Amino acid sequence: MKRFRKYCFVCSMLFCAFVSHAIDLTVNAPSLVTVNQRFQIAYTADGSVSEFIAPSFSDFDVLMGPAKSSSMVIINNVATSHVIFTYYVRARNEGVFDVPEAGVKLKDGTVVKSRKTSIEVVRESQGGGAAPQSNQQSNPQSSGEVSPEDLFVAMEFSRTSLYKSEPAILTIKLYARNAPVTSISNLKMATMVGFDSQPLQVSQEESTLHPQKYNNKVYNVAVLGRLVLYPLRAGDLKIDPVELVASLQVKQQARSNDMFDLFMGPSFRTVSKQLKSAPATLKIKEFPAGAPHSFNGATGSFSINSAIDKTASVANQALTYSITVSGTGNFKQINEPLLVLPDKFEKYDPKISENVKAGASGGTGSKKFEYVLIPRTEGSFDLPPTEFSFFDTRKETYVTLKTKPLHLDIEKDPNASNTRPISSTPLISGKKLEHLGDDIIFIKTGPTMLKPAGSVVFGSSGFFLTGAAMLAVFALACTAKNINDKKRGNVAMMRYRKASKAASGRLKQAARLLKAGDRAGFHEEVSRAVWGYIGDKLNMQLSELSRDNVQEKLNHKNVPQENIDLLIAVIDNCEYARYAPGSSRENMKETYDRALEAIGKLENLK
Repeated sequence: MKRFRKYCFVCSMLFCAFVSHAIDLTVNAPSLVTVNQRFQIAYTADGSVSEFIAPSFSDFDVLMGPAKSSSMVIINNVATSHVIFTYYVRARNEGVFDVPEAGVKLKDGTVVKSRKTSIEVVRESQGGGAAPQSNQQSNPQSSGEVSPEDLFVAMEFSRTSLYKSEPAILTIKLYARNAPVTSISNLKMATMVGFDSQPLQVSQEESTLHPQKYNNKVYNVAVLGRLVLYPLRAGDLKIDPVELVASLQVKQQARSNDMFDLFMGPSFRTVSKQLKSAPATLKIKEFPAGAPHSFNGATGSFSINSAIDKTASVANQALTYSITVSGTGNFKQINEPLLVLPDKFEKYDPKISENVKAGASGGTGSKKFEYVLIPRTEGSFDLPPTEFSFFDTRKETYVTLKTKPLHLDIEKDPNASNTRPISSTPLISGKKLEHLGDDIIFIKTGPTMLKPAGSVVFGSSGFFLTGAAMLAVFALACTAKNINDKKRGNVAMMRYRKASKAASGRLKQAARLLKAGDRAGFHEEVSRAVWGYIGDKLNMQLSELSRDNVQEKLNHKNVPQENIDLLIAVIDNCEYARYAPGSSRENMKETYDRALEAIGKLENLK
């Protein structure tokens, strides 16, 4: 009996300890407010409590509280209760202040305290107007007219002056102040001419409106998209504006003689406002002179490592040799290293694998090149170091890395014969000719062609006919070569003829990505197919491709406006879908069909 009681006591103590550690007291408060702004501070305990230990407010004026409320959430038949204690306070002074610490006492007497957090209080510039309230939009304007300073979209760059191939982060933000935004639509991303781009993930918290200080004012800000830009050439590269439509919920003017308005309060209506960001220009610098021969345009900070599966092997057996480049930077410009091997080794094309995570510095991870090497003879061999160079943009200098040299011991192939094969000799009777020694070759096999003694070919009719035929063939070959050289010299004609073939190849790849459900890759491939097709058709360089230039060229060639609109709509849809939230498989199929239709209508373009 005593053992049973002791067992129950231990179980109860463990249960109480588990409950006390399971309960947590969290604080929900805005991170940024303005002086004299009213806002809420809520303390939430995720469990049953016996007593609430109130905080001591010294930096804020308490207007009301604590207001106690409770809620219950059931997930997978597991119920979780929450107790919330809410205070309504007002900020008095400018500065950064800690949220007062509160606590809850559990039934076993354990006290759980809230975690520390802080609130920044700012004083807005004169004439700034009322600051937006926390956790909600500012009071809607009755007129529906919003100042450009209170509602705008902006493109923000991590840097505006950088080297070619160096990554820069573009963040597209919506700023709202005294503007009750409910939704956005028709987002048209900027055309990234002269850049390679890669979308970045935007968190749920960033994509929703949250308070942020900008130009000494407090705005509600939402991140609409973020991507990494890799400049492809040097010079001043321009980026077109971003466009969108914002929907606002505005209050209608109350009618003093309307009894319904007097009793039911004001009514609201939705208005739309077209927003357009300012264009941007990035200054792209060329790499300095003196680049190493192994430099291919990679920028960042990297390390290199090599490995081989075995250093002792047998002739004619495969070896696996790998080179791995790790670090942070532009992995897109890391090409296959120049591998130097002994003469008696055969090398196959490498298997390339990437483990790269996109981030603010471009990419972080590794890129691996895996080769299959086959030694054909026995002996001791040294694999010389392999060089890899990159440009360190922070130090503004080139860095050359080398792998460690490797020593290999290759034994004779026991299955090989004593003869030495010659790979360049033809096959006869299904076998390869072999050297039997240094001065003896394999005996000639096959039938011998004999001719009567005294017969001469020179001067015969067959001799002259053969000569005339050879001259005719030579003349035809020269004529065909001249025609082909003229065609190849006409770059515009070659691009025009290959436009459909190139676009078809990209659209086939897009179809495979559509089947695989790769949304970002699909829209990128369709966009490249359409831009590449129209560039080849119009003989326009990559740096010249933009909406305005393409529309002007097509209008000059009397292309129907409906065909131009279809082409631009496909481009805009791809750009929006690459950086906006995901689209369905049906929408991707519709985009693919419209791209085929747009290219087909321009097929007869002259």
